[in-house]
Amino acid sequence: MIRSAIAAGVVALAASSANAAQLDFTAGVLSGGGTILTMPDATVTAAAGTTLSIGDFVANAVCPLSGVGGCIGGMTLEWSYDVQNVNFEYGFGNLGDSATVTALDSMMGVVGSVLLTLDSGTALEDLSGLGVFRSLVFDNSASTGAGYAYGNVNFDRAAVVPLPAALPLLLGGLAGLALLGRKRAA
Repeated sequence: MIRSAIAAGVVALAASSANAAQLDFTAGVLSGGGTILTMPDATVTAAAGTTLSIGDFVANAVCPLSGVGGCIGGMTLEWSYDVQNVNFEYGFGNLGDSATVTALDSMMGVVGSVLLTLDSGTALEDLSGLGVFRSLVFDNSASTGAGYAYGNVNFDRAAVVPLPAALPLLLGGLAGLALLGRKRAA
């Protein structure tokens, strides 16, 4: 019986595998005076004092702009569901540029963060080691150069494995049988 339950769980996990997707910032709708970018799967919200620019530097990219110039500012990318295996391109920074990218779960708890320090060109940042999360906070405010634009965000929708309705009843029944067996042995 336990083997059957384990096999059913493995089949459920395999059946709910995720498919890779990419956010299309260029197809999003920019509103709120350039502070909110809405797409079918996610929303990008600019930090206070920051607006968003689409398509700068990296193709299919979004850039947080503040009065300082360049892609210097902050923004939050929030998906409509949990994601995993996230990676993105960023780049065209200058000497002195840095950014912190923090992953948050659906309850706004910190899952992890990375520090970006690219002086020129573009790079791919892989966040798959952070596991499952709901949003990313990009903070370019410490940059002293041109800052970073972020694009070509790839992700998998996190697999959701529903709890079978009968599982709590099964576990309760097994616990009851274990207690009954202990009483008979005593």
